[in-house]
Amino acid sequence: MNDPEPETVKNVLIAAHCVSGTRIYGFDRPNEHAEYILRSHSESNLGVSTQVLWPIGQPVTLIDVLNPTTVCVDTGTVVGNVNTPPAGGCRTSVEIQMDRIEDSRDVVGFHQVVSLGNHRREVEAFCQMYGLNITHSPRTHEDTLKPAAKPA
Repeated sequence: MNDPEPETVKNVLIAAHCVSGTRIYGFDRPNEHAEYILRSHSESNLGVSTQVLWPIGQPVTLIDVLNPTTVCVDTGTVVGNVNTPPAGGCRTSVEIQMDRIEDSRDVVGFHQVVSLGNHRREVEAFCQMYGLNITHSPRTHEDTLKPAAKPA
């Protein structure tokens, strides 16, 4: 799960949260954990939080249940991990270059689930099987604009 932060200089989405599992390769690979650094929780500087380092160059899938009948599915590629500190923000902060989305500010949703690998087709098949609507973030900002109403 993450708080999405569009990084406009690099035009990447930063998926950030102080809670991230280390088993990002899947539960079927019990001996494989992502590398991590133990840090404090970012808002309080208390306790322990993991900064999970996601593998650069690997595909990811972002899934967000927008409402009880609609799921948003997008994909991208890990291009970096933000060190927190010295940067502020949540401890696990993964830079993602989004596929098919020109501007990172247009990524739809909040608290998306991010999973390692491109699982778009599997998620779409699941949604189809259960009668859920599938949507994606708009490719361009203009795609988000509604056409002007025609005069009566």
